[in-house]
Amino acid sequence: MLDMSQFHGRLNDLDTHIQPSPNNYEMAAGEVGKYFADMYNQMLDKAPKEEAAKIAKLVGEESQEYTEETVWRTKGSAAPGAFSSGGRLKTLDYMGVNRSFIFSDPGIQGAAFANNELGIATMRHWNDFIIDFGKQNPNRLRSVAILNTHNIDVAIAEAKRVLKAGGRAFVLASSVPPGDASPADAKMDKLWHLIQEADATAILHAGGEHGFMASDSWSKGVDHLCFQPMDMSSEGEQVNTYMFSSMYYSPQNFLSTLVLGGVFERFPRLRFAVIELGAFWLAPMATHLDQVASIYRGRLSGALSMKPSEYIQRNVRVTPYRFEPVADYIERYGFEECYCYNSDFPHPEGGTRPIQEFVDHIDRLGQNHAEKFFVTNAEWVLPALN
Repeated sequence: MLDMSQFHGRLNDLDTHIQPSPNNYEMAAGEVGKYFADMYNQMLDKAPKEEAAKIAKLVGEESQEYTEETVWRTKGSAAPGAFSSGGRLKTLDYMGVNRSFIFSDPGIQGAAFANNELGIATMRHWNDFIIDFGKQNPNRLRSVAILNTHNIDVAIAEAKRVLKAGGRAFVLASSVPPGDASPADAKMDKLWHLIQEADATAILHAGGEHGFMASDSWSKGVDHLCFQPMDMSSEGEQVNTYMFSSMYYSPQNFLSTLVLGGVFERFPRLRFAVIELGAFWLAPMATHLDQVASIYRGRLSGALSMKPSEYIQRNVRVTPYRFEPVADYIERYGFEECYCYNSDFPHPEGGTRPIQEFVDHIDRLGQNHAEKFFVTNAEWVLPALN
């Protein structure tokens, strides 16, 4: 039986979010935030009574109580610490979390990734907001800025601006070939260099896959695949069956390109994370990339000095979903250094007992493995700030 008391106050959580209420969405995202606030208010007005009550619980004002009920079971903008930095620090204390990434909600992220002027404006507005949010304790509240990479020069300029302001983490859209080129293209080296030299972290997060598939018709006409989730408070069906089964394609493609393209060879200290996209695919992908590198050994001899799997073990960290059998993955493939704890706070799909659910999966591996999963593995992508 794992002794989790050893980790209380030392946990590192690689996936938490800001969740605005309709009253403060505009503060977080500007014009786009106003749109989301109006959307939620219209949903409340138009939804049937029972559904409106569920929505109201998720979009209420931030709780000021820090109890088992509020911290773990209250979801959305009504959760304690959903929007305020002071409240978030108290919530992390209650959870026993040392440091955590702080991401936007999916709507803001998607809007900031758009290939238009509003996308750029949303990116900058969010980045200003989240950097300010983290200033109360930037070591514990690791603000994650958004980088719109449709134009590499714009992305590099924004990265410089964020780094100067104290930001040390960036999320990119896995579906966007930066500047319509490979993420391993030499044009991107300036960005990877900036991130590496600042000891910052590059991240792919769920929600950055839109547009990767050339068609949206793969599930069309099959109701149990393409259904539209209706219950916003559900722990399970937040996305449809097809989307959940295929959303890792885009980050897997992005990461494969980085590895085979020699990015981690040129930037050996580049910290890279793939968040809220599951972990089952990582080790099989690494095994496959080793095969590819063996077949193309001659062509890759000047680009790679290690096996692809070795770059992944050194540079990349991923977050399993709370229901994934992580111990099975480690016993089958290894890569024990790559898997990290995450709660998805305060989103419903994170569940109400993520720590215990992960404990149930890794208990048989023992205390040393648990230390890696809950604490030390994440330190590569979430390092302490000087």
